[in-house]
Amino acid sequence: MASYRPRKNKAGEIISYEIRVSRGYDPISKKALKPYTMTWTRPDGWSDNKAKKELERVAGAFQAACDRGEVLTKEQEKALIIEQTEQAKREQAEQERKPTFARYAEIFIKEKSATFAPGTLANYKDTLKKVLPVFGEMRMEDITHLTVKQYITDLQANGKNEFTGEPLAHKTVLKHYIILHALFENAVENEVIPFSPMQNMKRPKPRKGETPKEAVVYSEEEVQYIMECLDKEPLKWKALVMFAIDSGCRRGEIVGLKWSDIDFKTGKTNIHCNAQYTPGKGVYISTPKSHKSRVIYLNAPVLSVLAEWRTEQTRLIFGQGIFPTGYCFTQDNGQMMHPQAPTSYLSRFGKKYNLPGIHPHALRHTMATISIANGADIVSVSEKLGHADPAITLNVYSHANEEAQQRANAVLADALYKNSKRA
Repeated sequence: MASYRPRKNKAGEIISYEIRVSRGYDPISKKALKPYTMTWTRPDGWSDNKAKKELERVAGAFQAACDRGEVLTKEQEKALIIEQTEQAKREQAEQERKPTFARYAEIFIKEKSATFAPGTLANYKDTLKKVLPVFGEMRMEDITHLTVKQYITDLQANGKNEFTGEPLAHKTVLKHYIILHALFENAVENEVIPFSPMQNMKRPKPRKGETPKEAVVYSEEEVQYIMECLDKEPLKWKALVMFAIDSGCRRGEIVGLKWSDIDFKTGKTNIHCNAQYTPGKGVYISTPKSHKSRVIYLNAPVLSVLAEWRTEQTRLIFGQGIFPTGYCFTQDNGQMMHPQAPTSYLSRFGKKYNLPGIHPHALRHTMATISIANGADIVSVSEKLGHADPAITLNVYSHANEEAQQRANAVLADALYKNSKRA
């Protein structure tokens, strides 16, 4: 049965009561256990009779709560707080061990920031940002094959370009697939999930009636036409485009080229810089895409035009009282060209001379295709392009390689069977 005792102030007036409910005795020590306690404060102005009735009602209710196991001792409350704190720590550790997609996306980007080029990193960040509304709050371990497949399917069926409102291009859908695939494989590697939900997922195919754009490649005759058109263009652009065709360099590598990289006697050229642009960093210089420098050789006609342009560039820059930066292709003020500038120029060039689709990568494809089709070996072309693996070159330019093999086969047939009676 609940008991209670009054608490008085200094004036001897009762201000509250401590209500106690016995917890019995410790079965081993036989000592009385600390009772359950609570305090009931007597309201001002209450009569003794009214206060007594309310005290008895509160004590009875407290007794019933103790009997139901709803009341804790101070020691139990302290132990409960400690347990709740430890549980919170365990849950936090569990969250780190089994993160949400949003959390792991942060880990993934941080890990890749050491190896990805800034442009690639920005591309990954932008794509994952678009994925977050769907997967963000889901734990990595809860994302299934069907969940990801449905996301890719929805992109193909309902995805819209945020600027034009048109259906997403197949290339964009494929980019989502590739980046998600990389993230889940990374999570497997870091033992966050046992296997990737995209482990057996095939690459999305183009929509019905949607044909992926084929790489623009110019024939030898078309290249001759481009050269004729360049004779009517400013010398800077003539030199840049001829260098692009002859070298097969990427546009950033072209913009990052310096005169000191070219040996005009031998044509030996060191490709070790790559100009890039991101909104956060602006224009900056990094290494080529493969993170390795390479040496290529330029042909005499290109070296001749480059030498002519170097003389004119020097005259123009010094004429403005500007100290040269050393870059081969610069703005009119002598500063390094924006990496987008070659693309913009070729777009205008293509409209002017009826060459739709011309851009720096088309010139790169053209160099490789013509070289391979005319007998250049895959390894040499791969090194000139700066591919990390010749297999990449072989995969991209398999058609040109087939033409080269057919030519080689015809040469062999001509040598072996031309005058043979078996022919």
